[in-house]
Amino acid sequence: MLKLFRFGDDIAWVKWEDAVETAMELNKPIFLLIHKSWCHACKALKKTFQQSNARKAFKKLSEYFVMVNTEDDEEPYEEEYRPDGKYIPRLLFLDKNGDLLPEFKNKKAEYKNYAYYYSSPADVLNSMKDVLKFYDIEVSNTCYLQLFSNQGLT
Repeated sequence: MLKLFRFGDDIAWVKWEDAVETAMELNKPIFLLIHKSWCHACKALKKTFQQSNARKAFKKLSEYFVMVNTEDDEEPYEEEYRPDGKYIPRLLFLDKNGDLLPEFKNKKAEYKNYAYYYSSPADVLNSMKDVLKFYDIEVSNTCYLQLFSNQGLT
């Protein structure tokens, strides 16, 4: 059974070892979240996702990705998945072949040395939205779009 890590059992999480095959079958990009059970920043991000009003938007956007949630020893160890270091939490967006999409990272200037570090749901949602735009994927739910704009997300 796949662990849920409090990022939500309402998300269709896929194991890392199944991600590329699933992404190729579904023709979807991969959302790869890397975190550790002992990490305070990881725990804080988990908590904000559970308490955030952006939860519905995250759930909706997750439907357009193959969602991978790795913790501790489950993370991929290839250097490609550590483009600017081994810090955590780290969120990478990959194409359906499992290759890093390096242009999609946290846009906040304070994270320029840790470009794949995210501390807020709004930043995660903005990057997810950018990936979908890159692939010309339209999100069809108008309620979702209203929620997204109400969150101040661009």
